[in-house]
Amino acid sequence: MRRAIGGVALAVTLGSWLSTCQAWGTLVLMDAPPEQDSWSVGAQAMGMPRAPGRSQEVWTLLPAVDYYGHAGLFASTENGVGYNASPDRQWVAGVRVWPQFGRSRREADTLPHVGLRWQPQVFANWQANEALLLQSAVSTGNGVSRRGLQSEWGVTSGLPLGADLLGLGVSATWGNRAYRSSYIGIDRPGWADWSWTASFSHRFSPHWHVDAQWQWAHVIHAAESAGTFQSRQQGGLLALWRDL
Repeated sequence: MRRAIGGVALAVTLGSWLSTCQAWGTLVLMDAPPEQDSWSVGAQAMGMPRAPGRSQEVWTLLPAVDYYGHAGLFASTENGVGYNASPDRQWVAGVRVWPQFGRSRREADTLPHVGLRWQPQVFANWQANEALLLQSAVSTGNGVSRRGLQSEWGVTSGLPLGADLLGLGVSATWGNRAYRSSYIGIDRPGWADWSWTASFSHRFSPHWHVDAQWQWAHVIHAAESAGTFQSRQQGGLLALWRDL
């Protein structure tokens, strides 16, 4: 079940190279390392907020590549670069990094400019049963001071639709003071946001498949001083893959 869910629950900012303009949605979904190295290539269209707290969306069309090694190393336009130390198929845990583009100086008005950096993360997922996947992730180095800490927790399930699968998930983010002050203008630790995810996967040949996802996020108690800050944001992804 985790393989099916992982195939459809793509990371809108679950580590995608350019999708980390928002601060929410960084949970990762992947299987245990394969018995043999696997490669996939394709193209993906991504829509994301222009910056944390902005309603305007930016759509980008990019090439896509996935490499998952039998020893646990991976490099992916969906999940970043990292190591999957999964001990078995019930647990998936590891570390990864990916570029976080933050908020440009043009988008920084009442909230601060958050520059480009490589975002490190520790993640762990547990397959509780055939239909329930529990997810967790902790990221550091967030925010202006790079002292921000982001802890995200989620639950994902899958609904079979014939040979296809509809994935549904919900998650919430807790941030420390440095994290929340940079992204939502609140100078104290606490819950930062919650989000819903809907995703779909369809394989139309042994080597070709398409994945789609849409994610809605709601920021909890954004500060009034944040000005034009939008408490509701969304992002999407559509990817066409060729397994090599």
